[in-house]
Amino acid sequence: MYAKVGRGRNSSGVPITDRQGRAIGRIVGREYHKIVARQDQMLRSPPGFGFDAWAMEQLVLPRVDTVVVTCKFDGRVYTADVASFRRYAMTIDRGAGPQYVLPLGYWVEPGRPAPAPERAPLAVPSPVPDPPAAVTGPVQGRLL
Repeated sequence: MYAKVGRGRNSSGVPITDRQGRAIGRIVGREYHKIVARQDQMLRSPPGFGFDAWAMEQLVLPRVDTVVVTCKFDGRVYTADVASFRRYAMTIDRGAGPQYVLPLGYWVEPGRPAPAPERAPLAVPSPVPDPPAAVTGPVQGRLL
């Protein structure tokens, strides 16, 4: 749900609220901004940031190109483009409803290189062919 435009120091952009009406972030231009104030708001397993799945699908992801998380406790700013968010985010439910979690390895920080693109899968070796029928003598078959 879109909340009323706020007043004060964090009033730029459109506030986003969850279903209970709590502010969870803001859309500023084509970016979604979330502020994490305390270290216990960051997930430990898997290490990353959680987002309300309903709000992200209905209100945020169709309208933005980038997701930005600002950590107040250590001064870091993490960014991820929406394509990476959709591809690598996991869905979890730990009692507060479904959440999307994007692990820290997929976030880009200033001064840190972007995550490496996925490698193409390695070619699967072809199975060993059966020996030709002309081989004489005992032939051991597969055990399993």
